[in-house]
Amino acid sequence: EPDLFPNVLTGLVTFISIALVSVLILLARDTKRRIRAERGLADSLAFRKAMEDSVITGLRARDLQGRITYVNPAFCKMVGFSADELTGSDITNAPYWPTDLAPEYRQRQAERLAGGDTPPPEGFESVFMRKGGHRFPVMIFEAPLINAEKVQTGWMSAFVDMSEQRR
Repeated sequence: EPDLFPNVLTGLVTFISIALVSVLILLARDTKRRIRAERGLADSLAFRKAMEDSVITGLRARDLQGRITYVNPAFCKMVGFSADELTGSDITNAPYWPTDLAPEYRQRQAERLAGGDTPPPEGFESVFMRKGGHRFPVMIFEAPLINAEKVQTGWMSAFVDMSEQRR
């Protein structure tokens, strides 16, 4: 007749083996679910990036201190500066502002950043300058940039080059 100890040891090894296999099965399911979620997120991000890159409207995001955090290719093409030249720069020294109008633009941005100036929802007209010095009219639409926690993190601006409409 077998001793009690070998049976308990055999039972313990069997229990641990079953638990290990169960954990491996759960881990495999979780990994598959994570991979599906990551693929869905990557597809969603790629779709949004494709939309941003294909629109003709210039997009610019600023943080609450007035630094440019994002520009899309249409905005870069519009003003003639690369994203690297614009991103991280302070909006109060925007290289696409005509020098004679820059003080007025700085004042408007200071009021906006201080929270005292709310942009009109129908937009407003302005004048920008391309890298080569050529001026062109733009229509600007600005709105607060709100994150997922419903907190304003900056401003989002959309720009339409009005040159063709003026011609």
